[in-house]
Amino acid sequence: MPNKNSKSSTEKNTNSTELEHLKAEHFDIYQELMKQFKFDDRMCQEWLTKPKPFLQGTSPFEQLSIDAALVMGMLIRMRTGDFS
Repeated sequence: MPNKNSKSSTEKNTNSTELEHLKAEHFDIYQELMKQFKFDDRMCQEWLTKPKPFLQGTSPFEQLSIDAALVMGMLIRMRTGDFS
């Protein structure tokens, strides 16, 4: 009997250009992002491409080319619960 709560493999393993770029160019950030979103590609992709007020309205993906350390800092703050 199939589990209705499980996601299909295509739904869970979305192949995204942004995630592939992140994995190739900023592996440390990729690892942190995946850990925080429990290896859910769709959630990682959404977080990576949506504008964030903390990043002055740019998306984390856009910010990578400006200041990748700021993106990592944001992920660390999220992990440690620092929302100040």
